[in-house]
Parts: sequence; C-alpha cells; structure tokens
Amino acid sequence: MLGKLLKQDFRATARIILPVYAAVPVLGLFTGLITRLCESQSNIWISILGSLVSFVFSLALIAAVVTTVVLMILRFYRNLMTDEGYLMFTLPVSTTELICSKLIVSVVWFLGALAVDALGLLVTGRFGSYQNAVRFQVTYTFGMPMTGAQSAGLIIEFVAFLLLCCVALCLMTYAAMAIGQSFKKNKGLMSVVFFFVLWIGTRIVLTLIFGAFYWPATSAVNTMTVLQALWTVLGCACVGALAFCVGFFFLTHGMLRKHLNLQ
Repeated sequence: MLGKLLKQDFRATARIILPVYAAVPVLGLFTGLITRLCESQSNIWISILGSLVSFVFSLALIAAVVTTVVLMILRFYRNLMTDEGYLMFTLPVSTTELICSKLIVSVVWFLGALAVDALGLLVTGRFGSYQNAVRFQVTYTFGMPMTGAQSAGLIIEFVAFLLLCCVALCLMTYAAMAIGQSFKKNKGLMSVVFFFVLWIGTRIVLTLIFGAFYWPATSAVNTMTVLQALWTVLGCACVGALAFCVGFFFLTHGMLRKHLNLQ
C-alpha cells in the first residue's frame, strides 16, 4: 500500500515541481552562453543582459529549493489535515506509512532540487569554481591546503548534513501541524505557535548538549588534524540531526494516531 501512496504523492507533486526543475538547467545553459559571450564582447548591452540572466538563474536555483519545501508542507497539510484526511485515515494503511510516504517524496524531491541546482551550476561552468572556493576558504581559514578529493568529501558530508537538517525541519513542521490540529479552535495559529515552540526547544537542547560536551570535545579535537576535526564535527552534526529526525517522526506519529482533530 505504501507503493500506491508514493505513486499518488509523486504524481500530485511532479506536475508542479518538474517544470521548475526543468527551467534550472535551461537557464544555466543560457547563462553559460551569455557569460562566455560577455567575456569575448565588450558591448554594454550584452553585459546588462548577462547580469540579468545571471540574476534570473540565481532566482531559479533558489526557487527550486523553496518550491520543494513549500509544496511538501502544503501536500502534508492538505492531504492529512483537511477534509482529505478523513479519507486518508480510513484507508487500510498505517499512520507510519502515511508519514513515510510524505517524507520519502519530500526527500526525493529535496535530492532532486540539489541535483538540478548542481546540474545548473555544472552547465554554466561554475561548479568547479565553487569547489575551488571551498578549498580556498578552508586553506585561508585554517592554513591547510586541500586536494580535490578532500574538498569533494567535505562538500559531500556538508550536503548530507544539510539534507538531514531539511528532513528534520520538514518533520518538525509536520509535528507542529499535527499538534496544532489537535486543538478545536485556531488550528493554523496553534500550528505556527508550536513550530516556534519546537524550534526554540531544539535550540535549547542543542545549547545544553554543546555546553555538556564542549570541554571533552575540545580536548579530543585538539589531538586531530584540521581536516579530521572538520570531518568529525560534521559527522557528529549529522548524528545529531538524525536524532532530531527520529524524535520529530515519533512525535508526529503519536499526534496523528491519537490526538488528531481534523477540520
């Protein structure tokens, strides 16, 4: 049954997301051509056109991510929190399958947004410059030269952390909406309120954890090379983000199963 839920969710979201994703590499290719033309031409109108195209391309990169986030939130809300929820919760599927369907689709589209943005940067010829920028920044900040493989590994680990943060944020939003829907009045307002409550709560938990492990972690990091320390810090951050994902998942599951009050 999970497969059928996934098929329906992908079909409902693809018709909106795919046109946005398709626009990114097309604009990236056009941006690359205009950029090369600007390098060979000194015409002011071509320079203005190049700046305009680059600006539109930058907006497309942002739009791919923002559209994904907004659509995933709206899909969860409309499908489970409104009148559609009465139908969804009468289907022969578990609450876990309903949440997993929404979450899997969200993760796939998040990865798609990252891949499309990377492809857009690749066709413009800027992907290598961004990797070089990371290598330069680490070298400049820590005084440590990096190879291409090391910088690529660092970028991959950072992207994994960023993706886990997106998943945790998505699940936190789900949990806030589920809590808000448990109230009889002002459900939308309560969802927003509990989003900020959960957001502040995570900041408090992170502060307490950071304070408890600061000195032991500092002593351990001092025995490592800079690159090892960066990998270790990012690895611990990924584990922490994963823990938040698990916590918010079970909170959402519990609220949907026992305390949901549909509109």
